[in-house]
Amino acid sequence: MTDNSSDDDVPDLVPEGRDDLGDDSSDDEDDICEEGEEDLVDSLNPAVDLFSKKTFKTAELCIQYCRDVHGLDLMVLKKRHSMDTFSFIRFINYLRTESPSPGFVMSLSSATKWEDDRFMKPVIPDDPILMYSLEDEEEEEENGCEIDISRDINDEIENVSGERRKADGDAVVQVNSELETQIRSLERELEEKRMELVHCQEDMLKMRAAAQDLFSGVEETTRKSLGTLSVSEQITVEEDHSYFQSYAHYSIHYEMLSDRVRTESYRNALVKNPDTLKDAKVLDIGCGTGILSMFAAQAGASKVVGVDCSDIIYQAMDIVRENKLTDKVELIKGRLEETKLPVEKFDFIISEWMGYFLLFEGMLDSVIAARERYLTGGGMVLPNRCTISLAAISDNHRYSSLVGFWDDVYGYKMTCMRSPILEEASVEVVPGDSLVSNSAEVLNLDINTCTVQDTEFVTDFKLSISKECNVTAIVGYFDTYFDLPNPVMFSTGPAVTPTHWKQTIFYMPQPIPVKVDQILNCKIVCKRMKTDARALKVALHVDDLVLKYTVD
Repeated sequence: MTDNSSDDDVPDLVPEGRDDLGDDSSDDEDDICEEGEEDLVDSLNPAVDLFSKKTFKTAELCIQYCRDVHGLDLMVLKKRHSMDTFSFIRFINYLRTESPSPGFVMSLSSATKWEDDRFMKPVIPDDPILMYSLEDEEEEEENGCEIDISRDINDEIENVSGERRKADGDAVVQVNSELETQIRSLERELEEKRMELVHCQEDMLKMRAAAQDLFSGVEETTRKSLGTLSVSEQITVEEDHSYFQSYAHYSIHYEMLSDRVRTESYRNALVKNPDTLKDAKVLDIGCGTGILSMFAAQAGASKVVGVDCSDIIYQAMDIVRENKLTDKVELIKGRLEETKLPVEKFDFIISEWMGYFLLFEGMLDSVIAARERYLTGGGMVLPNRCTISLAAISDNHRYSSLVGFWDDVYGYKMTCMRSPILEEASVEVVPGDSLVSNSAEVLNLDINTCTVQDTEFVTDFKLSISKECNVTAIVGYFDTYFDLPNPVMFSTGPAVTPTHWKQTIFYMPQPIPVKVDQILNCKIVCKRMKTDARALKVALHVDDLVLKYTVD
């Protein structure tokens, strides 16, 4: 479990160990120099490519090559990270020292990788690229404006020649003050445009909220016809930053990977169906550490593309390299709805999108969007089916420790705390022997055909009580199915091995006394919260009681 524009057009890298692109000098490169400049250019050291051994007569030709062949646009990066002369020097020396991939560099959102002063020491003495003053370009497509700053190569060579100097192996470039003034002016204009865009987005969100309020009283059928907005339609990547960053913490990936029920079910579904996965193209949504992508490759997939918006993707890339699967597995950082993928259609989409009470987090929206855009005809989403079930439980000890606790807190009554606590669904492991009714299925989702609207539902159900007791809560859980030639399923219910999802518990405000074979007539209404698109609001009708909860 489901930013960034720089990932969109990254080309394939030159294979490691190949330098055959760099030993021959092309006639086109020679033609760049005008008559009278050749002696000056020949007096400079050759510019060495940032990602291979290829050399160029000028730094500009080298920078052009990095942009056109490797996909690394130094002008874009200089603008994005607001590089001054010294940070640009550190950046170039970082590339030559650490040898990161161009795609990785283009995806970085901060300059922390090259802030260390050790990168001030040139890797290549008199490196022409260190003495090159980059031109700045900024395109603001949303406002229909283009800014293009260009300079003649003759002036550039003269500036480079005039500004070169040696001092203990360090190179210092004096940036043209007039150009810096232009850059600062353009940066101010760009910031103003960005703030205008932010205000427009805020206004749109306010209008959406107002529209939702207007429609909140409309009948259910009418409301469904209007449609339910997906998470990506309600929340921008910037607004959802904390959600994505939560998946950058290693502890959550340890918790998920060590959940053997979850992880082995996915592995068995893929690896034990090799005839189904053979030579298939597979998309892994919210790939995290890349474990499902590697399972798919192991099962025989010819190409696997994993997408994740969290920074854990960088460790996942290292994991794929460490396991020598880069020929089959390609990982990309970005929000799926806003990211260009290297494959147009996939035979399978896999994702571990399920949240608490199945639907919390709203990541199914991304799976549905990917299914509509990327799944080939006859393709399949895995898992392909999920259900939600509810049952009654009786656990007087747990109820007393949670709800009764507030009757006497170190000698003080705090009963006013009960109501807000009971309105929040609790995520716990329920002992199997606390079940006191049948399980009633309230939702059955076919992931290959369901819509975002299907994640909001109303279902009537009955619970038949199996023993005389006090019902203290209604418990919810989900089951997951891989309907393949060798089928696999797993449950998160109280009667089986616990998973990291545990169960979702809706506590009663007061225990309900029941008898054997008594029938509780119930209904559940599950909707998305207006104030948090990833959270849920649940209403439970138990006979004459109407109880409201949040799952957040």
